Amino acid sequence: MFRQTHYPMRFNRRDRKVYAWSQDMGVVTMNWDDIQFYTSEATKSQDRRGMSREEIRGYVRDRNGNLLYHVVFFKYEGLKGMKGVLEIWELVRRYMEEHDGHIQAYQVDQRLLDLDGKRESFIHSLIQAKQVLADSRAVQLILAPAVMWAGTGRLIAKWTCRVPRWPEWVEEKCQVAPDDPYVRNRHTEAPLTAKEILWPLFCYLLGWAEVLVILYFCFRGYL
Repeated sequence: MFRQTHYPMRFNRRDRKVYAWSQDMGVVTMNWDDIQFYTSEATKSQDRRGMSREEIRGYVRDRNGNLLYHVVFFKYEGLKGMKGVLEIWELVRRYMEEHDGHIQAYQVDQRLLDLDGKRESFIHSLIQAKQVLADSRAVQLILAPAVMWAGTGRLIAKWTCRVPRWPEWVEEKCQVAPDDPYVRNRHTEAPLTAKEILWPLFCYLLGWAEVLVILYFCFRGYL
């Protein structure tokens, strides 16, 4: 809360630069070829305390070996765990290093999050909340109260944080040609289907209903 809604990155394959929002340093610029990547997972003790994480981090050192930047590049919230993080990493690696990487990224069958310069919408928060908890609809239905808590917490966090804005010099460096046939953004994505909207909304409302019923039976003697 009271930070940035998210910490975006831009990967410029033309200049081989990475522009990243950092919690401590604002916007930083790194050379792709200078970044040393590594995986980071929580210990069993941290998992038991609810501090699980599956991330790919990276750092850059100067000529004297001093640490310049240390950034979390990729993380995945869901049942895939580290496999999900590595899938994201491989997509970006191909984009930056392979001659047809931009085409491969364009062809990925994955809906884009509509976050560039704006807050996550109400329905997208619910979609992310249910996907974090489970991929199975049956499990999502069973865990409806957890979906409600996760969705409510996510909404509060997003609306108490600031939306990150790229400075003009980054926008200038990352301009996309108007005739680029491989552009994917909020304007090229198909709108959400009724099923994609109604299912997370149903789980969210069901979770609220179940919690209210539980609270009623717990405290009805005091009413």
